[in-house]
Amino acid sequence: MSIRETYEAKMQAQLHELKAEIHELREKAGQAETNLELEYYTLIDELHLKLETAEQKFELLKQTQDENWEEFKNELELSWNSLLELIKAVTSP
Repeated sequence: MSIRETYEAKMQAQLHELKAEIHELREKAGQAETNLELEYYTLIDELHLKLETAEQKFELLKQTQDENWEEFKNELELSWNSLLELIKAVTSP
């Protein structure tokens, strides 16, 4: 398996895990106190948008030619890091 294929498989698995985590957060938000519920849903919506952006960049990465792969990889990693920072903020006590 090439470095590119390994990277793509790793990112696909991580995106899948994040989708599950966001789904769990949405369920927890429904159980939160009313005053916190809106805040949770707002943050979860933002997470969902960032996840969609990361998924779009991942799809572009998979379709790109080898010579442009690094450029798309860097863009995906920027989106990914932004998503992880927001998840950390949402899940921190």
